[in-house]
Amino acid sequence: MSSEQLALNVHLKEGLRFESFFVGDGSAQSNNNAELFAILQNFVNSSEPQQNIVWGESLSGKTHLLQACCAKQAENNNTVSYIPLKVLGMYGAEVLKGLSNSSLVVVDDVDSIIGDKYWETALFNLINQTRDKRQHLLLSSQKNPRQLNCLLPDLASRLIWGGSYQLLILSDTDKAKALKVRAGQRGFDLSDRVIDHLFRHYPRDIESLMTMLDKLDKESLRLKTKITVPFVKQVFSG
Repeated sequence: MSSEQLALNVHLKEGLRFESFFVGDGSAQSNNNAELFAILQNFVNSSEPQQNIVWGESLSGKTHLLQACCAKQAENNNTVSYIPLKVLGMYGAEVLKGLSNSSLVVVDDVDSIIGDKYWETALFNLINQTRDKRQHLLLSSQKNPRQLNCLLPDLASRLIWGGSYQLLILSDTDKAKALKVRAGQRGFDLSDRVIDHLFRHYPRDIESLMTMLDKLDKESLRLKTKITVPFVKQVFSG
């Protein structure tokens, strides 16, 4: 398995790395996220097996952090299995099997399968397996894992075997700073006018904003033009 090739032909998304994650700039939210950021960096660099679950609102950046952990492990030539349940759920609970050789197992959106006994059993078995095999296990959920209505009581307890950490939504001010930081990493400046336009006319969650920024960057390079408000309108028209 190559560093970018993961379970069932799922690939890491370009740009979702620790270096491109913006924790914020001094607010209560950003201080909380900075602490989580440091915890996950230590987690992914530790030789000791651990289990952690990251929870928070939809599109708050959980997938970014999970894939950043995957990328770091892959860079270190360790085998990674990344299982986004919202994407792979259609393949059935078998996607949680055969992962015993991975150094890091990452399961995104575990809350999406809660309430299905077959899936819950498969997740329960996976958690037990990763502990037995001394693997790193990282999970995510939109809801606090302590508030998930699991059919299997034993699964509810195992979801919080390790650390449980909340990722908080960034303020609009921090989102704007995050966009500027990402643009700088890609080698261009992003004006306040463009950011204001994005905020007024498009989804304002950080994942959508970063996806739009990546598309604008690629199109501007292809067309050899600067990113302006008219250019944004052109790229996203229709």
